[in-house]
Amino acid sequence: MTLYLKLKMKDLLTNLEILGWGIVFIEFWVLMWLFVFSKGAPAQTEWDVYVVNINAAMAYSFLGLLSMAAVAISLAYSIFYTSRAARYLTKFTRASPATLMVEDFVASLAAIIIIVAVIIFSVIGCTYMKWGVIPHVENPAAVFVDLVLGGVALYWLAYMLALVLVVTRRTRALSMMSFVPLILAFIAYAQLWVDFGNLVYVIPLSTIPALLVYHSTGAIPPTGSYLWWLGGGELLQAVNLKLAAVSLFAWIFIFAGVSLILLRKSRGVPIEELRF
Repeated sequence: MTLYLKLKMKDLLTNLEILGWGIVFIEFWVLMWLFVFSKGAPAQTEWDVYVVNINAAMAYSFLGLLSMAAVAISLAYSIFYTSRAARYLTKFTRASPATLMVEDFVASLAAIIIIVAVIIFSVIGCTYMKWGVIPHVENPAAVFVDLVLGGVALYWLAYMLALVLVVTRRTRALSMMSFVPLILAFIAYAQLWVDFGNLVYVIPLSTIPALLVYHSTGAIPPTGSYLWWLGGGELLQAVNLKLAAVSLFAWIFIFAGVSLILLRKSRGVPIEELRF
């Protein structure tokens, strides 16, 4: 473990903004989702248990996505302010831009994994408190991987956005640009009510909920209108799971590839400009 990786990991795991946005903020919405927005008495029939499982799967999906997006806001600021150091590290040490990106990613991945674990266990615990049912997860490993991949996608998106500002020297747009991950997460969140149709494969990160619901319950979800689907409404277009996975990985590679290109062009941002 290099010194940079060690310090970066320590900073992320003790960063109050990341812990606040990624855990405290989302725990509030976990409680709201399960105890305010979700109705019903303790589950007694098989259908009740099935509905509880679907509800928990959607909580993993949409709240997990919002949590990772909230963390991405803090990551965008972190990446932006370390851009000058990154420039010197790659210029005066043996560290290449790719090596620096990998170490930064590994440190961020540790924080993402911890936050994902908190989301999963909090949803399970609150679901049991609400309905007396421990939600059954069809493929726990896949659910965990899906959530981590969502965090990875948002990490590279935040990295790319921060470097766009560094390269173009649009430092004043940092606050606005840092909220792009959260905006995209809320667009995906709209699938609770809106059917995106085939656009779900094009809009960044919108296929994450479908993959999570499938791996949680084994049921193939629709391309949107999840609440209508959960309520047993009319048949909706089923999502193509292969295309959903391809879409997610494609966006990860796009964000990471553009980030590497921008990092090679980056010269950092002078301290004088950061004051604005």
